[in-house]
Amino acid sequence: MGGGGMGGGMMGGGGMGGMAGGKPDPRNLQASRSVYVGNLPVGTTMEEIASLGRGFGPLESMRMMMGASYGFLNFLRDEDAYAFWQSGQAQQPHLRGNRIFLNWAKAPGPVEPHVLRLVREHGASRHLAVRNISDATSADQLGALFRQFGEVESIQIKPGEGAQVNLTNIASAAAAKDQLDGLTMGQWKLVVAYTTPP
Repeated sequence: MGGGGMGGGMMGGGGMGGMAGGKPDPRNLQASRSVYVGNLPVGTTMEEIASLGRGFGPLESMRMMMGASYGFLNFLRDEDAYAFWQSGQAQQPHLRGNRIFLNWAKAPGPVEPHVLRLVREHGASRHLAVRNISDATSADQLGALFRQFGEVESIQIKPGEGAQVNLTNIASAAAAKDQLDGLTMGQWKLVVAYTTPP
């Protein structure tokens, strides 16, 4: 899973430095594919932090620090991370009343070649459509099944259609798809496929 350390001079509240007249000090910024997301409200969920980056490009991975007010979104492409960061400077995003601060973070490293290949050749993403499941299947049951492969961001049950399971990184989603697609559970044979964000 991605995540990385914070880059020099974080923007934002909570006593973090790197501010010059209310704006990020450009001397402290080093652009990367990883963006620090700070001043999160207490109890922020993985789904909420992921939603902040929605619309800017696919995330390779994400990480939220337990008990802290910040997390990291790691994009597949540097240009998508830049667009997200830039939007935070211009539009002052908020989450549940908190002004959210964006800054660069140290990327967890280059995206692994096998992940890039899966994205390019198979449309891999963090998001999995799960079909051919019983109507009685619960989010808790799916969570227990998919957490074997990595951290789960969120699960949406779609009555009559199946469910969508969103993991926190592409590598975990790929492993889950590889192992669970075609798995027989009682009278049901699971169909697991990559899909788009909810």
